[in-house]
This record gives sequence, structure tokens and C-alpha cells, in this order.
Amino acid sequence: MADAIGSSANIFQGLWTDWSKGRIWGLTWTLRPTNATILTNAMALFVSIAGMQLWCIIRYSLHQMRPSSRQGMPTPHLRSEQVILRNASSDLETARRMLCLAFTSRKQSTGRPSLRSYSIGLFAIFYAGLFMTAATFSNLAISAKATNGGSTVLSRSKQCGMLNESWVNITNGYYSTREEYGLYVQHAAKRAHDVQLSLEYALACYLSQPSTDLSSTCHTFKTPKLLWQTLNGSCPFDAQLCQKGTRAVVLETDYIDSHDDLGINAEPHDRLRYRRKTTCAVVNGTGHIRGWDGARGNGSSSKSSTETAYAYYGPSLYKDTDFTYSYSDFASFYTNFSAQVTLPYQIDVESAPGLADPQWSQSDFDPIPGLVQDEADLVLLFLSFTGTYLGKVDDPWFAAHREQSFEASYDFFEQRYARDLAISTLGCAEQHEFCLSNDTCTGLLGFDQVQNVYPFNGSLSPHQAVTFDRLLRAVGPASIWNIVFQLTFTATPLLATNATNSGLSGRLVSLQLPNDQFERELGYWHSIAMAQLQRGIVQWATGQIADEPQYLVPAEKEDDVWFCNSLIVPSTLYKSFSLVAIVLLIASGTLVIVVSLTIEQLAVSIRKCLGRGSPRNDWEQDNMLELQPSVSEKFWASQGATGDDNCSPVDAGHESFEKKELRKHRISSQVLSLNDPAFSYMNGLLIARSDGGQAKEKPPPH
Repeated sequence: MADAIGSSANIFQGLWTDWSKGRIWGLTWTLRPTNATILTNAMALFVSIAGMQLWCIIRYSLHQMRPSSRQGMPTPHLRSEQVILRNASSDLETARRMLCLAFTSRKQSTGRPSLRSYSIGLFAIFYAGLFMTAATFSNLAISAKATNGGSTVLSRSKQCGMLNESWVNITNGYYSTREEYGLYVQHAAKRAHDVQLSLEYALACYLSQPSTDLSSTCHTFKTPKLLWQTLNGSCPFDAQLCQKGTRAVVLETDYIDSHDDLGINAEPHDRLRYRRKTTCAVVNGTGHIRGWDGARGNGSSSKSSTETAYAYYGPSLYKDTDFTYSYSDFASFYTNFSAQVTLPYQIDVESAPGLADPQWSQSDFDPIPGLVQDEADLVLLFLSFTGTYLGKVDDPWFAAHREQSFEASYDFFEQRYARDLAISTLGCAEQHEFCLSNDTCTGLLGFDQVQNVYPFNGSLSPHQAVTFDRLLRAVGPASIWNIVFQLTFTATPLLATNATNSGLSGRLVSLQLPNDQFERELGYWHSIAMAQLQRGIVQWATGQIADEPQYLVPAEKEDDVWFCNSLIVPSTLYKSFSLVAIVLLIASGTLVIVVSLTIEQLAVSIRKCLGRGSPRNDWEQDNMLELQPSVSEKFWASQGATGDDNCSPVDAGHESFEKKELRKHRISSQVLSLNDPAFSYMNGLLIARSDGGQAKEKPPPH
């Protein structure tokens, strides 16, 4: 929704091209709610009028296609049908008259005439319902629908631009005053908040059960979610560094299109595709986790300890230590209340980007040779737990097999299991790939490395170059390192946290975890990363990337302006319509109206061109608007001459007048009785047409 990404004032109102559908079919007209309502109502009215006029064409065609009679003259029933087709004012009126005619003539008719009347009547009812439905839902035919609901709209934010370089340096840690430090802290809080928003989005749109009714939250971005899959892989490190008996997990996205998936509105030759591949495996801690092994005293007899465990996978560069990470037994100092105010799991993340020239990112540690990645970024995740489990945990990252006994009120609390190690390590190799529309690709590389593929960079068009720049700026905060780092300060850095609880004793207890828990955690983080990637693109295009608008420099270069004017998002407030669909609907409706008003002249012209002579002239002869009112009334009254009052009541005065007047004239058909309703009509025609409205007797035949 538009409101989910910022002020509704960002939505462009007017004509623009949605390149998903091409240069012509992509012409889109976006309107504010009031104007959109006026347009849809006007189109519904226009469709109704066109439907009425189309029925006139159908009536004329049915009238001209009347079946021939054996005696050479139309039967009374057929003549009645012709008059109804000529004079009924609407489809529903035609249906009523035809069905009444068929019903009242059921005893005199041989079956075929009534069948035609029933067919026309039922078809008229179907036609009326069809065009009522078409008018009601005509807005669907012209609407430009988004793939995840709402309308496809274009965001053109006045706040879109580039970040102020001085402010960027401050947020990267280069501060020297209290005010600058305040800006640094403010931006750190915003980055954490962005990840929290992405977490909420991932829970609703990535991790929820599949459903046809997506949450309204999932209507924030052009695509509800980016597709990816989990596969089996091989150890991304030296074989001896991966824990034996465990498998590596690969999380790989499909190719993410900058236009179709991320909403950067561009012609096909200006688009980019992005792919991410993350391969993770549990790292063998033998010889690398030293010091405290995580053992505690048995049950209630545990005592406070100052022991510390160290992870040696390379010296820390920013901590200036010879170990990568350390963890102490601080939980042994817990009181009965400590578990209520601390997180059950402690997780730390350290990264070492792949070597590149130039090197844009800083490394947290200098990895040992077996972990070094030539074409990927290395991420190590260290896990510790302050509690125990109710059952053995065989998952390699959460492994817990140390049995402990406790005094408890319930039997199932008495036997629990502590973790095998104080620190367990999960290692991941993260790779990125970008491709042009002509399939020129960077290959799978680390984040810094993928920026330095010069054949790829040299092939970028101006619009592709700015798209590549914004994608890189969105991919960085969506890395697994940043996602886990930001989640560390939240209540749910891991899914396993939801299985923990602290009792009255203050001891932390967790339910038994499944054997694939670390794979579930990876899927959890990866889903948040994909949501963060989507959010990053939207934030850059709408100016929400900065903490405050004053930290942005307005876009001035043509390419930057193009990007700021090219974000497609769904909206449930503003409405977009296909301009081509509107034009086609109006053109076809206008054509129907013009044809209906000139149907007789067109019929003459068409038959002459086909060499079939002139059409039947009884169309005008059956026009009861040209008859005297008394004759017209007598015909409609004659529709009920059989005695069925539900269709058309018969007036006794009309009947006596009919018999009195018709005795003065020749009977038109030997087979008609004086009481036949068609008798009054056919003789009435003879007396109705006269000069100056006076009755004129037709001369008898010689």
C-alpha cells in the first residue's frame, strides 16, 4: 500500500508507462480516489448504454432473419414476434413480451413458433444479465492491477536523492563531537528498526502458512516475496573444518529481476538480474574452542564460575585479540530474577569479506587459512545458551547431550541436558551475482569482488549503472551478517528462543529442539534478508533511507532523477487504469452506438455490396409508433386474447370495437377466426395507414 512506504503525496497522478506490458499496452492512467470513482461510474454507464444499443442491433437482425411460412405469408404468431422485436423498448421488455406470447400461444401453436419465442425471450434475459454484470465490473476490465492486490502506481518522491557524504562518514563511525556521536547512535537505531520491520514483514509474508488471502502487510512491495530454495551442498571450507556427520545447507535465490520483482520501472534493455547464494555448515570446534568447555556443576549444586571459552578461528582485528570470540560463564552468577531480564541465547556474528581490489569493506577478523574464501564473503556465527533442555538435542549447532539432574516439582523437570560446548560455530560463505539483459554476468563473488568485474561494469547502460548502484546499496544491509547483528539486540534473534521459559527458580529451560534447527534458523534469517532487500530499494526511491530528509542531496543527474521517478508499488488508495483498455472500450462502444442508429441504412448498403438486394421492408411496417394510438393499444391488448390475464389483460371495449370495425374489411387469411388476436392486427394495419390519420378501406381484390 502507498501508506506503507510513505506519504501518499509520493504517488504520481497522470499518464505513465508500465514497461511490464510494453510501450503501448503499458500506458497507464493513475487517478486520485475521487477522480477514479467518477471514471469507473462513467464507464459503467457507458457500457450500459452500449449494451442497450447493441440489443437494438440484435433485435433488427432477429427481425430480418424471420423464418418463412409455408403459405408464403407470416403466421399470426410470427407476425406477433416481428412486432415485438420491432417495438419492444429494451431487452427485458422483449423477454417479457416474447415469453408471454409463447405462453399464451402454447395451445394453438404447433411447437416450433413457441420454441422460437421462448428462445428469444430466454436469450434476452441472459443478455440483460450479461450486460448488467459487464457494467458492474467494467472497472476490472480497465484497471491496472498489481500482482499482490491493489493498483499498480508510480512513486515519484521529492525527497529521493543521494546521502550527504559528511553524514555518511559520521554514520560509519567517523565522529568527533557529541552531536556527531548522537547522529551515529540515531542511525544505528534506524538500521535496527528497519531490520525489525523486515522481520515483521517476513513473519507475515515469508514464514506464514501459504494462503490465498495474504496479509495487508504483504501489499507493501511490488512482489509479495522473493523466491528462494534450500538445497544440500558441500562443505565451503577445508573438509576437516566441517563437523563430521553433518551436511552443508545452500540457500539460493532465483534470479531477482530489478523490474518485475523489485519494482524499478525500466525497459527490458535497462534491467538487471540479481542472485544470491549462501552456503552454510557447522564448523568443527576441535582444537579451535579452548578454555572452558561449557561444563557446569550438576543441577542445584552448580557454583559461580569465572571460566571463559575462546574461539580461535583467526585474530580479531577490531578487538585486537588473538582469538575471534570469547564467552564467559556469566550465567553462573544469575539470581532468581536474572533469566527474566536477559536473553536465553547469546549469538555473535563476525565477517571477513573476500579479498578484492579495491577492498570496500572492513574485515572483523583475519580468518585461518582453511576458512579463507577466494570468491565469497565469510561469516561466522557463534552460539551459546545459558539454560538446559528437557531432551537431548542432536542438531549439530545446538547439540546438547550432557545429562544433569535437578530437584523439581515435576518429574519431567528433574532430568535435563546441557550443551556439548560453551560455544558452537556456524560458518557461511555468501556470494552475489548480477546479470545484464544480454546475459552478461559477474559470476558468483563476494560483495566487494562483484563490484570490480570490469567487463560487466563497462557494459552497463546509464540506467543500468544507477540501478546497479542502488542494488548494491540495498544488498549490503540485507547481508546475513547485518541481519543477525541487528537481531542480536531483539527478543527473537533465533526461532529457538520461542521454545524457552524461565520458572520460579530462575533457571532457564528449553523444550527439545528438532534435528534440523540450524537449517530453520538459516531460513528465518534469509527470509528477513529478502524482505530487507525489498525494503532497501523502496527506501532509496522514496527518500526514507536517511534518518531525516535534510541528510539527503536532491537528485540532479539525469540517471538519478530517472531512478527517483521509476518505482512501481501497489496501492489500495490510488487507482490506475489501462489507457489502451479505456480507448478500446470507448471505441467499441461508440461503434456499437453508431451502428445501432444507422442499422437500416447499413443493412441496405451491405446487401447491395453482397448483391443480395434490399432487406425486407416490414421493419417499418411493424413500427407501431407510426400507427394510430387506438390500433397500437388494440394490438398489445390482443396479446392476451387467449384469456391469460398475467401477460396482458384484455379490455372488453377493445374487443367489441375490434369486431365491429373489422367486419367492414376483407379477411386477410382464410385460416383465421374472428377471435384470433392476429386478425385484429392484420386488418388493423389496413385501416391505420391513411392520409391525415383518416381510416381508408382497402379495395377488394378483383
